[in-house]
Amino acid sequence: MAGINEQQPITIIFAPLTEPSPADATNECQRSKNQTSRNPFELRGTGPPTSRTFVLGDEDHTLGNALRHVLIQDPRVNFAGYCVPHPSEPVVHLRVQTNATATSGGVSGRKNHGRSGRNEEDDDDSDEEEIVGGLTEEGSTSFTAIDALKDACRTLSQQCEYVLEQLEVAMPEVRVDRERLKRLEEDMFLEKEKPGEMDEEEGEEELMEDMEE
Repeated sequence: MAGINEQQPITIIFAPLTEPSPADATNECQRSKNQTSRNPFELRGTGPPTSRTFVLGDEDHTLGNALRHVLIQDPRVNFAGYCVPHPSEPVVHLRVQTNATATSGGVSGRKNHGRSGRNEEDDDDSDEEEIVGGLTEEGSTSFTAIDALKDACRTLSQQCEYVLEQLEVAMPEVRVDRERLKRLEEDMFLEKEKPGEMDEEEGEEELMEDMEE
């Protein structure tokens, strides 16, 4: 009886947690970066054209935050925000809502936004394009979310060109490096085209041989 009442000791074994090695973490991060989006661009939203969500594929915070910053500088835009749904998904959701009473050419001073250092004569050519771009899905001239995104992309592109021009003036080696990279891209493109050209030449030679036979 005494042996039955005795309590047996319980042994608890704690298994050490295995942390992923830096190499595994690097490989996982690299796999996430190598993923591509199914759709490069997607338009979401129904109802008034002044409110839309744009899904930008193969982009991240770099473009999303830059477009958001340009959009909120426009007085015709009531709201602009972006989010990255998940770090493993290479997409950015950009939400834009414009003022329903605003028009594509209704706000003065917007055309020169972000173009400091450029001549006013250079901006005269884009006035007509901005007004034409204000035509919406319904054929009116109200400033829609699509118009806001087009305007923001145009402004951001001009800002990047201006910064690059000023950088190349201050540092001429930047221009040399850019030209070198451009030549490398052209050489890589030509190398990719060469196998196709060789296949066509071989096909023509085989066809000539068959005709001679």
